[in-house]
Amino acid sequence: MSKWQLALEQSQDLKVTHGTIAATAEAGRQGADLRLFLIACDYEETLYFQQTYAGQGDTFAGLMTHHHSYAHRGALAAQPYFSFFKYDTSGTFSQVKWMLDNQTLDESQRYQYRVYRWYVCHRWQVAYEHDADGNRVSGDLGALKEHIRAGHSIKVGVRQLFGVQNDDPSGPDHISFLDIMQPLIQDGHVGANCDFILSGAPQWPFTWRDGLAVGMVWPWSSGEMVCHLVEPGKLPFKRTTVRRAMQWLVADDS
Repeated sequence: MSKWQLALEQSQDLKVTHGTIAATAEAGRQGADLRLFLIACDYEETLYFQQTYAGQGDTFAGLMTHHHSYAHRGALAAQPYFSFFKYDTSGTFSQVKWMLDNQTLDESQRYQYRVYRWYVCHRWQVAYEHDADGNRVSGDLGALKEHIRAGHSIKVGVRQLFGVQNDDPSGPDHISFLDIMQPLIQDGHVGANCDFILSGAPQWPFTWRDGLAVGMVWPWSSGEMVCHLVEPGKLPFKRTTVRRAMQWLVADDS
């Protein structure tokens, strides 16, 4: 059974007290699951990230794509709302609140937690990889289909995801791994109905102030990805189709 391992610990002043940032980023590039334990002034919490970002060197981030929020500025909110978070090793988190009345608030800030503990879980293996045109790079598409038929856990890594709202793949090399709710087999290809995804500006470092799109996406092993994307507070969603290179991963505890 796969276990969560402490990959990186930072103190309140962001000094590394365990592990390395580079090794944690490498785990992210391999598709490892990511969590972050934090100690604040009056509570402790662990963040589960539905999406990860891994770039070159020591660049990585964890993204919460649809945090269900109930408190607002120290009090219970009259209505719940969605929050979109990005955490990295800089000590500053990005947060956009999207209220049910379509109002948005950017409440990104620098907050000195007492400790930052980054945990990784290595339970994924690449089953199939292809380029943006759907040409095989490694693995076996037929084997990936059999994993789906057997009910195994699947997730997908999309290269150059950030900037997809403008179909701009020109940013620094990166891969973003997305949770899947519903893997599909159709017309000879594998596809996926993913959980909500976030796409920021095609740059590193980035914050949501540089740009943010929330999306419902359907990546396919043909290289196509059908996207419905929206900037929070600016409905409706807009549909577009792009091409990206992808990795399809299977959990080794399936």
